[in-house]
This record gives sequence, structure tokens and C-alpha cells, in this order.
Amino acid sequence: MSAEPQVPSPKPRATRVALSARAVREAGDGLEMCITWMRVPLRDALREFDQRLFAQAEHTPNHLEQQACFESRAAIQREGEAFQERFMAHIVQRFRHLGDIAEERPTTLDHLTLTLVDPVEQEQDDALANMSARAEARNASTLFELGYRMAVLTGTPPLEGTSLPVGPRVLTAALRAAATPIVLSPAHRILLFQAVEQRLIGPADALYGAMNEHYKTRGILPGFRVFPHARVPAHAHAERRARPSDAVPPSLETAAASSGATAASPNIGVLESLRDLLAQRVHQAQATQAVQSSLATDAELQTALSALQGHLSEVADKASREIRSAQRLREELLAQLDLHRPAGSGPAELTPEHGDTVELTAMLFENLARELQTHGAGRSVLGGLQWPILRAAVKDKGFFDQREHPARQLLDTVAEAAHDWLEPSDGEADHALVARLDKLVEDAGHADAIDPAWRADIEQQIAHLRRKAHVAERRQIETMEGRDRLDRARRRAAELMRERLGFGPNAPRGVLRILLERTWADVLSLHILRGGESSEAFVACLDVTDQLLGRHPVTDPTRLRSDVEDGLEHLGMHPDEASQVARGLLDVPSRETYPDGTAKERLSPTDVAMRLKQRPRLGDHGQDALPEPEPAPLDSRSRRIYDGFSELRFGTWFEFIHADGTRAHRKLAWFSPATGRCLFVNARGIRCDDIDLTRLARLVSTGEAREWSEQRSSFIDRAWSAVARNLRRAGQRPDSMADSA
Repeated sequence: MSAEPQVPSPKPRATRVALSARAVREAGDGLEMCITWMRVPLRDALREFDQRLFAQAEHTPNHLEQQACFESRAAIQREGEAFQERFMAHIVQRFRHLGDIAEERPTTLDHLTLTLVDPVEQEQDDALANMSARAEARNASTLFELGYRMAVLTGTPPLEGTSLPVGPRVLTAALRAAATPIVLSPAHRILLFQAVEQRLIGPADALYGAMNEHYKTRGILPGFRVFPHARVPAHAHAERRARPSDAVPPSLETAAASSGATAASPNIGVLESLRDLLAQRVHQAQATQAVQSSLATDAELQTALSALQGHLSEVADKASREIRSAQRLREELLAQLDLHRPAGSGPAELTPEHGDTVELTAMLFENLARELQTHGAGRSVLGGLQWPILRAAVKDKGFFDQREHPARQLLDTVAEAAHDWLEPSDGEADHALVARLDKLVEDAGHADAIDPAWRADIEQQIAHLRRKAHVAERRQIETMEGRDRLDRARRRAAELMRERLGFGPNAPRGVLRILLERTWADVLSLHILRGGESSEAFVACLDVTDQLLGRHPVTDPTRLRSDVEDGLEHLGMHPDEASQVARGLLDVPSRETYPDGTAKERLSPTDVAMRLKQRPRLGDHGQDALPEPEPAPLDSRSRRIYDGFSELRFGTWFEFIHADGTRAHRKLAWFSPATGRCLFVNARGIRCDDIDLTRLARLVSTGEAREWSEQRSSFIDRAWSAVARNLRRAGQRPDSMADSA
């Protein structure tokens, strides 16, 4: 595969703006204010990152992940000071180039090349882009003022985006530049980004406000203010264009005035973007109906939600906790609103913003439920939380935008617990966790707000289950390691016996061969396990074998019989039975007596053979015995996959695709390179199907299994992404397709 040489496109030049002496002084004061304010949040962010790594290492059951966490902690402790210096240096550099105007050049397609995108780098780019977008949405008005005031210093148009030297985009760029030299795994790098967002970029509104106040006191646009305006939905614009006049109905004016405070909320970035996508699906008839109806106030809506929430908690039947669609939520909510309306008033209707909140909440729960079984305790718990979460989303728009919102964190924790610990495909659900989740639904039905203690209670129970899963997995690994050592010892003992028994006219027959092939081979295996082939006990046992076969002369028959009895007793045979087997094997006359004076019974060779065959072999436990590897040879593709298993690590997750289309995630907790035995467990540490490396290679070759990496994003983040993706697809359809859908 060849590639043409790439000619780098010319970079856009930047026109330097000559700043006045006062502008240089004011810019220096702003830079000093930024540097002073950022030092403490940066240190707190690194400390927060270190604590998160320690907590992750403490709770993970995989020792390799623990080692990775400790290595990242050591790296950040070693590079912490340099990280802060690089971050500050990037900010200083942006202030030095304050007001520079980049000259755009037309893009030519002469040397346009396409390259593949690294998924890890793409994930980091998306994380930083989302981080800056959230910060810009939260601090839109403050950044707008700051951009105008700093533009006065440079004599340029208002500064925004990357032109604003302390804006969210510059902060995320500084974060990338500071973190790039540090050796971190992709997951830990994202964790560092989140810590910096929580400690520095999120609370940066205080810095922006302080800089605005500073420049205002220095006489730079002292009377400049930003006035928030009510957001007019997209379907309202369409209706206004459809009317011949620009007159706005009084009902719509009232709705816009009542929602003015909500539109000015700083936590509506995600909500507004999703509502814009949702507005493309709203028809003109629905908008007309909303204008002509009587819109419910916030107080009426909260009263109705409280009544529906309390009614659900009083219903004992869990079947009533099904997840409701947006249409059903709206119908039940409107029916509850009409119950308390005065006689003669029109039917209740939701404001456009409240209607969008109801629909988005329903979409969120539907996407969360898709990852759960149709009939399971998890869907019942989610259905019980739908009304409390909807009430929290209506009351506080930060639910859609803030990762730290209590209702959002509770929903994410409950969804994760339901997926990992309540799925019937992974075994019986934990009764204590089910009881706690049912109590959570009951408490949420009677509470006016989400209590953060509920989430801590669930997390405590999940931590207990994870510890139990780790202990169960550790026991399974120890059992498999013991069985693997026993299997190798039995194979070695069988090889030694085959070398000595051989085939031909001189090969032993009858009871002696049965003893050596079955029972005495187990005695050899036991000595190999205890001390290895160099131990004195193993050498003595091998000498007894040679004496029984006539390879070595028998110097002391009594000692030989005693050694045979000791070996049989080591396998768990009763001493009297071992003595009878040894005398019958060596054809010793029955002249010995028991302490009570009775003569000891002498078994015939046939009786000895029957007793030896009836005894179980060492390590045989019925259905728990290790399966034999598949003897069929591997094809070329499966052989390459099998050879690649030499670099396989314990703790690797695999996804198995069953014939009915269902998927199961199993962790390769342990495997033996010598015998090919594998131990697969689920998230609860329960042992699953017995699969050796040969069969695993075949399954990977046919596409029935593949390596699987755990999703780094949370359940609720993936659900929001699915909601936005579905809305974009619906917005790209033709009108006819959208109407039919």
C-alpha cells in the first residue's frame, strides 16, 4: 500500500495588533489575575485526579488495572509541577498574542489527503470539545461582556472562541498541551480532563465575573450590560411566518414572559441543543393547538407531578412501574392538571419548554431501558423513578447539562446497578440490592427532591457486591490453578507409566497393570504435586514402581508391601483395605491377625482388581472435571488467532454472540498456556462456560466471540448521545417520512 507525499498547506498568517501602553498594562493586570486565580484550582484538580485513581485502584478486581492506576498516580505526582507550568505558559502565550487577527487563505484541493482518525485521539478531542461547549453555554453572558471589554483594549471586533485568551476553548487547549507529555492511559487521561473541568473550567464563572468587575472599575465599558431574552421555539417562528401579520397572540406573550427566567438559566446548554433538534419534529398543527390552549404554570405543573409521583409510590403492584412513553406521560400529566382546573376553563396544555422536557425525559428512559432485559427487576426500578426524575428535570434545567446533578447521578447509578447486578442472564439478582432499590423507589415517591444519600446507599451495596464478586473470582482462579497443576501432574505420571509398562509379551497383565495404570499413577501424581520430581518421596515411589515391574530386584518384600500400603493410604484408602489390596497384589499368605486375634482376610486378584476399578481417580469430580481439549486441528486463520493468545492478559473481556442474537460479556479471569484451560466469569465472579484456548480461537475466527472493551462513558451519557443521534436522523428525513414515522 503506497501513499503520495503530502505537501503541507500554508498556515494562515497572523496580523499583529499594536496595543497602546494602557492596553498592555490592562492586559497584564488581567493575566496576573488569571494566573493567581488558577493556581489553587489546578492543584485541587491534580489532587482530585490522584484521589480518583486511588479509589479506582481500590475497587477494581483486576490487579493489572490496579497497577495501571498506581503508575498513573506516580506519573502525575512526578509531572504535577511541570503540568501546571505548561498550563500557565499556554495562557501567558495567548495573552501575548492578544488581538492577533488570523488572515484566512482560500483552501485548495490540489494536495488534499484523507487520513484515518485515531479513535483514542478522537475520543479525547470530543471530550475537550464537549467540555468547552458546556462552559460556553453556562457562561454565555459573562463571556460576551468580557469579549467586548477586551476588544476595547485591542481595537478589534468582540473577542470570542479561541480569540478570547481566557475563554473555555483556550483553557481546554491549555489542558491538552499540559497533559500531552504525561504518559497516561486513554481512560486515565479522560479522568484527568474531568478533574480539571470540575475544579477549574466549571467554576471559571467566578474568574470571568471578577475580570468583568475589574475592567468595569477601570472605566472599560462601565455601563455595558447583557439583557437575556425569552427563547421563542422554532415552531412558534414557523407559525408566525404562516400568519399574515406579525401580531403575537396574548397567550404566547404570557408564556414567553413566564419562561423568561428559565431561559436566562446558565445550565441550559444541552437542553437547548436537544430542543432545537426536537423542534424539527413538531408540526404546525401542534404549535397552533399549544397557542390556543390554556398553558399550565410552573406551580400547577409541580403540583400535578407531585400527585402522580405519590400515586405511583402507593401502588404495590410492580407491574405498574413500566417505563412510559412521551405520549403517555403527557396524557397522564394533562389529565392530572385538568382535575384541579376551575370549571369552565379550557383544557390544560404544557408550555413548549415543559413539553420538550417531558419528551426528552421519556426518550432518556427508553434508551436506558434498551440495555436491560424486557422482563427484569431493572426496568421496574427505572419505571418507578420516571416521575421523580421528570419532576427534578422540570424544576431544575441543570439536570440536562450538569454531570454532578444529584438526580442525574442517582439515575446513572441505578441504571448501572440494574444492568450489572439485576440481569437474569447473569444469575439470580441480589435480594439485598433489590430490596434497597425498591425502598429507593418508595422514598422517591414521597420526597420533594432527590436526596444524595440515596445514591451513597446504593453505591455502598454495589461496593459490597463487587467485593463478593472479587472473592468468588479469586476462589475460582485458585480452584482452576489447582486443577491445572493436578492435570499436568497426572499427564506426567501417565507418561512415566507408559514408558515402564510398554507393550509386548513381557508387558504386565491383570491386577498389576490395573494397579499401576490407575491407582499407583495417582500416587506418583500426588508426589509430583507435593514436592516435584526431584523430591525423595517421588524417587522412592518410582523405585517401588520398578520393583513391582521387576526392573529392580526386591530386597525386602515386607518393606515393599509397607510402601505399597503407605501409597494407597495417601490416596485416602482405609488402612485395612490398603493392607488387603497389598497382600492380594503381592500374593502374601494370610498368617497375620488383628489385635482381637481374628485372621486378616486375603483378597483374590479378581477382588483386588474390582476394588481398584471402583475407586475414583485422583481429581475426578464428575461434572466438575476439566474437559479434554478439542482434538480437531485448527485452520490457518484460527491458528494465527491462537498464536496471538501468547500476548493475552488476565482480565480481558470477551463478547460472545449467541445463535439467537443475544450477547454476553465474560471476563477471561485465568488461562493456562500449558494446557489451554480457560476460566471465564461474569461480572458477579460466577464461573461460566468451560472453553479452552483452542475453542476460543475458533469462536473468534467465526465471529462468534471478540475482545470487548468496557464503555468508558456512563449509562446516562450514552443514552443522551443516542437521543441526540436519533433526533438528528429524524431531522434529516424528508417531511413525508417524518410524518409517517
